[in-house]
Amino acid sequence: MIDAIIFDIGNVLLRFDFSWTIRRIAPFCSVAPSEIHGLLEPWKNQLESGRICGEAFLKEAAAVVGYRGEMTELRLAWQEIFAPIEATHRLVERWHGKRPLYLLSNTNDLHAEYFLNQYSVFGLFENAVYSHEVGLMKPDAAIYAHTLEKFRLEAGRTLFIDDLAPNVESARASGLVVHHYHEQRHEALLEQAGGLGLM
Repeated sequence: MIDAIIFDIGNVLLRFDFSWTIRRIAPFCSVAPSEIHGLLEPWKNQLESGRICGEAFLKEAAAVVGYRGEMTELRLAWQEIFAPIEATHRLVERWHGKRPLYLLSNTNDLHAEYFLNQYSVFGLFENAVYSHEVGLMKPDAAIYAHTLEKFRLEAGRTLFIDDLAPNVESARASGLVVHHYHEQRHEALLEQAGGLGLM
């Protein structure tokens, strides 16, 4: 019996593509487009782990890539990388009110600010754990323990849906019922959910 469901966000509820950011800011940078991702990655990790805030990230990002454009544009280029995965949105709508729904995501304040305002599906979730707020990141087992304690959930009665194998395996080791999601194999989630009595 499943009492609650926890969703990841990236490539489960929203597609995302950082190459959109790179293409958008590249004309204003002093480094080659091929270098931008590697230069930003360490700062992205700092951001998602909560060691720096969004404003500090934007300042550091601009410095390391030699960004000469408007900071407002840099912020939007970092935020506007998402597109909805309609199939999982419909599933959230179907499950809303039948089981408590929660979020667990490696993310940051800039992205959270954007997707929470942009997509109404997030209003259907009861609560969330975001990596930048708790200083923990998947697949660290500590973030699953924190999430279960915060939401007062029993691991073996909670379904966790994520797109990355290391996160899924760590969650499984923490006792959660898991589903390794792939948008192109959405039916596999429906099949497992049916077997769990959720459909």
